[in-house]
Amino acid sequence: MSDVGRINVLGLGSGLDLQGIVDKFRQIESAPIKRMEAQKDYYEQRLTEYDWLTSQVLDLKSDILDLSLESTYMSRTAEVSGSAVSARADIGALNGTYDVEVSQLARKSLWESSQGFAEKSDVVATSDDVLEIAVGDKSFSVLVSANTTLQGLADLINNATDNPGVTASVIDTGDPATPYRLVLQANDTGEENRIVVTQELSGLGFDEITAKPNIVRTNNYANPTDIVTTTDTSLTVQVGDGEAKVINIAANTTLEDLVDVINNAMSNTSLKAYMRRDAAGNYFIDLRSPDPLTITDDPSGLFPNVVESAGESLNAFVKVDGLQYQRNSNEIDDIIPGVTLSLKDVGSSKVSVSSNYDDIKTKFKDFVEKIGKLFQDLQQKMGVDQETGQEGPLYGSEVARNLIRDLQDGLLTVVHNPDGPQSLFDLGLNFSRDGTISLDETKLAQAIEENPEGVKRLLVGDEQEGITGIADKINQTLQRYLGADGLISIEQKGVEGRITRLDNDISREQQRVEAYISTLQRQFMALDEYIQHLNNLSSYLDAQFKSIQGGSEKK
Repeated sequence: MSDVGRINVLGLGSGLDLQGIVDKFRQIESAPIKRMEAQKDYYEQRLTEYDWLTSQVLDLKSDILDLSLESTYMSRTAEVSGSAVSARADIGALNGTYDVEVSQLARKSLWESSQGFAEKSDVVATSDDVLEIAVGDKSFSVLVSANTTLQGLADLINNATDNPGVTASVIDTGDPATPYRLVLQANDTGEENRIVVTQELSGLGFDEITAKPNIVRTNNYANPTDIVTTTDTSLTVQVGDGEAKVINIAANTTLEDLVDVINNAMSNTSLKAYMRRDAAGNYFIDLRSPDPLTITDDPSGLFPNVVESAGESLNAFVKVDGLQYQRNSNEIDDIIPGVTLSLKDVGSSKVSVSSNYDDIKTKFKDFVEKIGKLFQDLQQKMGVDQETGQEGPLYGSEVARNLIRDLQDGLLTVVHNPDGPQSLFDLGLNFSRDGTISLDETKLAQAIEENPEGVKRLLVGDEQEGITGIADKINQTLQRYLGADGLISIEQKGVEGRITRLDNDISREQQRVEAYISTLQRQFMALDEYIQHLNNLSSYLDAQFKSIQGGSEKK
């Protein structure tokens, strides 16, 4: 075994603090690494600051983009006096004042079972049957099995996959004996969603509750295929103020065929024919219209029964500037261009639509505040702390310096704007001596109120007049700093390259230091062994001298 193998702790043989000396050398040799690591930390912080700068520019660009768009200056507001309606004006709505008079709100069609039941669990069908319901121009059928309960029937209707828009519910009327009834309600308002129960269950009838239309009915028939006339005949029908229409009916026409004949002949009117089956099993045809309905000539007596002569419509009725309209919904967006009217109550309202200058004021104020804050933050991040001498994270940043310069150039732009403001200073922008930016909101409001078109030309520009808008110019300027090829990204990539090079330099320097320390440790280990050898030799010689000296004294 060699001497080196016997030395386990550096300095053990010599008694010298060789390990401390090695540690001092390591500290000295590692000083460049510490400096490079500090430099790397600085650059990594700068990368974080570039991410911050990108987000600030994006936010600023969003605001200035709004101010550079034509649509921003087409914002409208609607003011309403009176409680009949509320109103919302969309971008580009026509400015003006409109008189609105609501005579009827749109309603939902509602039917109710003719009889009540003691419990929701009472059986409504003693044998298999079919319930048919029409909703507007659509219809669906529900197969009702024997022993289906009242609540079960409601569930069947609601769960039908082809249900076009009706909701069934069981209500408690409060009747002491039979409180529960089945109610059918259209999901949407208006005549286009009117419910008609075209086939009732055996023993379970329904009554129309909300706004019955005008109804004329045939006599009862045993089957849909029963013949209604054995000779050629006709039927003359008048709907509302329209022209009376003659409907020719051929001999041997069946009840179900008559429905198609009438609907084809009256397709351009509000009248519609329905073949229905009641709870007693009788078949008949209803002619139904929300408008006045008159049979002016019926030589064969096909429609002898006037069921309802004071019918109502489910539609909303509203006048705008004296013109009458009816709509299926209480939300109406096709009468006043760009304005949605929400009908609230019967009565009158006045709707005034005007330009929404408040939106422009707010957007410009927000932009000025943000750009002023950005300048302050950048100046701090680019400067040097007067007390500590510490450089800011963006000290010496070319992209930050250029951004400030470009934005200042944009803010100071003067535009030849005939009969309008020439610069942002005319809109209340102020530059203070200390570099801060402020806004005179009174001056801004006055400029917009007095000449909104001139303000728009200043910010948006006017291609025909050869004017480039200041907002558009600043927006284009900011765009150069964004994106993968933007100026911020380019400088970021440069910093990332410096970090990569520093990582490589640190790694190489760490390897050099470790190699140097390893060599130094081997040399000190050899020195430690040599000193130990000398110490051992010294002790041996000392012992020999003492032995010789002792022998001489005995003589």
